[in-house]
Amino acid sequence: MGSLQNKIKEFERYYGFNLRSLSRSRRFLTFSIILFCLILIITYMIMHKPKKKGYYSLELEDCINSKLERFKESINSNNILITEWPVSDRDPLSNLKQDEKIEHPPDENLFLPYVGNGYIGLSLISKEGIFAFNQKSTTFPLLYNPLANIYSDTMTKKEITYVDILSGLVGKIQCYQENKNCIEVSSSVYAHRIRPSIIVQEITLNNPTKQSVTFDIIQIFSKNWNLSTVKDDNFNNMEFTVSKGIIDVIIDGKPKHLCLSIGSTKLPNSIRLNEHEFNSKHYAISVIKYSVTLLSGKLENLEPIINNLENQVIEELKIATKIGFKKLAKEHMDAWNNIWKSGFGLSRSLADGALNGDRINASLYYIASSHRAPLIELDKPVLNQSGVDNNHVYHIERCYEGFSTLSAVKLWKLPLNEKEVSNLNYLWTLTLQKHGCKGLIDLGVEGIIQAVLLSLGGLKFTHHHLETNLNPRQLHRDYFFRKINYANLSLISIEVIVGYDNHAKLYVSLDEYIKSNEEFYACDAGCIDPPVTLEK
Repeated sequence: MGSLQNKIKEFERYYGFNLRSLSRSRRFLTFSIILFCLILIITYMIMHKPKKKGYYSLELEDCINSKLERFKESINSNNILITEWPVSDRDPLSNLKQDEKIEHPPDENLFLPYVGNGYIGLSLISKEGIFAFNQKSTTFPLLYNPLANIYSDTMTKKEITYVDILSGLVGKIQCYQENKNCIEVSSSVYAHRIRPSIIVQEITLNNPTKQSVTFDIIQIFSKNWNLSTVKDDNFNNMEFTVSKGIIDVIIDGKPKHLCLSIGSTKLPNSIRLNEHEFNSKHYAISVIKYSVTLLSGKLENLEPIINNLENQVIEELKIATKIGFKKLAKEHMDAWNNIWKSGFGLSRSLADGALNGDRINASLYYIASSHRAPLIELDKPVLNQSGVDNNHVYHIERCYEGFSTLSAVKLWKLPLNEKEVSNLNYLWTLTLQKHGCKGLIDLGVEGIIQAVLLSLGGLKFTHHHLETNLNPRQLHRDYFFRKINYANLSLISIEVIVGYDNHAKLYVSLDEYIKSNEEFYACDAGCIDPPVTLEK
């Protein structure tokens, strides 16, 4: 108490002001004003304190959750995988370098929003842009980003990305807060499955507020190309920017030239949304053409090649815009649904670090997105590396010779950038080739999906005989193998069901005949009991 009185005396001497000379009422008023000012200062400091990671207003949280309701069933079945970026405070579209690591909790699965078709690949959360595939399962950047980034600097936002595995597309949902209301900006992207040169972006905006808002648009396009030229074109009521040029790439330590041309929709610099405007849609399409082989020599000698690629781009843009975006999307999704007619599932495990359906589906998707689909593409690609003509014959003999890949930890690491997608695909391709599945890999995406399914169950074909190499100790979970191609004769499904007594039972069913004049039989290990005839 004495210390406080001393402080008051020092205050009075310094400022020449005697608090004790004031009446009691004035003294009370003075202290009240000082206390009120302190409260204002403390309140200001609390309100403007930097927000913690992952903190958003209730309105933004509710907005995102309401938008995810339409995906609820697919999310629960692991067919749509959601990731809430930023995992850190960074903007998810910040310029992540290819080798830069994204830090995240070890128990959190992050699903890279990546699209690809074995000809081109692209991630939503990187400014690296489009990646091209070469014949050695590796990729390199084309130094071109066709995606339109929609943003506003005047409103706070929350966003998530999703991977729609069955449809072969990825998307981003952004919710911007305007007072107590939220404005939605959604964007979906796919690399067309049967027209591999095409990338399509669909943008949808919804404004439930009572005032108009404006969003800015950024499109980066090409950068650092040699002999680069850019021209604007207009056809089918759309504006396009067509670029052509040459980029330098290093393959096996040797410098090479890649000729390329890309045409993309040119969107306006901003979009204005009127009050209560819903389902405002905008489309952007890109066509990418690059030289099949990497070239060397003087750049000037390559001009005829890039001119030819430019003509191809313009012609395909005209065809694609004439077809229409709805038909393009249907073609793409039908193709992916056909690829997923075969599949795998397993019961969920709650054990720490256990491999579950979300990680398996994601890995299968990234592998499939890294391979061409020669059996269904409209323009058949050049013969594969082995020179084998792509047809509908599945070369299954002696695939898969080895133990189940379910226990191979390195094969299930989720990629966080385009380079890691390429590495994952290379590791899987090498593993399958070494275990007798090269014939299936040569068929493209349909073949490699069949090879992966066989590897998961340790299943091996030998002279029209299919057997499993699963160790009984591994059979502590339910497994489901859907529509395995049985020697080009039929499609069969296999189920491993663990009973209450912890004993596994094997069920085999015939799904579909490829050749209906054949009979199929199943028996237990060693065929001690008489075989059972399978019927559809």
